[in-house]
Amino acid sequence: MGQAEPIKTHYSFEEYLTLEQQDNIRYEYYQGEVFAMAGGTKRHNQIAGNFYIYFSGVLPNHCRVYSGDVKVEIFPEGYYVYPDVVVTCDPKDLEDDQKAFVQHPSLIIEVLSKSTQNYDVEHKKDAYMRLPSLEYYVLVSQEQCLVKLYERREGFWAYTFYNDADQPIAFPKLNLTLKVSDIYKRVNFDPPKPPQS
Repeated sequence: MGQAEPIKTHYSFEEYLTLEQQDNIRYEYYQGEVFAMAGGTKRHNQIAGNFYIYFSGVLPNHCRVYSGDVKVEIFPEGYYVYPDVVVTCDPKDLEDDQKAFVQHPSLIIEVLSKSTQNYDVEHKKDAYMRLPSLEYYVLVSQEQCLVKLYERREGFWAYTFYNDADQPIAFPKLNLTLKVSDIYKRVNFDPPKPPQS
């Protein structure tokens, strides 16, 4: 009887890219370790889709919005993550449409899931905020009407939260404003009513 192949625990960057192509699974990559991305809920998908549709319609031609399948490079060949939505306006990110990652994001959005919430709020946030190009980081609850915006100011990050559907959220460096209700369009937080007899 042959010996089982040992489970691989460390991947070079090239092996990581090959693994994604072979398995057809999204993996985040951190210094040789790979982490499979779990699927999301319909509500999660709806919220991310609302952002994508909105930004696709209003961003200037020199900007692009990507949802779900495009990575962000935190540092070259060492750390790659999949945000729910990413916007870039950097010409270097637009040169090659075949590239599977963005290096100079302006805006990153994460829709929080119970399984990844701590990671998104703590570790990813710290990593994202070190990116020189990033102007906005947005965390969106899918359990309640709650949006947290981190905005880069001169020398610090400002934090604002929004919990009212009529509140506008401004992204002045992108010349954009949307309402909280745009984010939660077709999302219902009320439990379904039991059928009447």
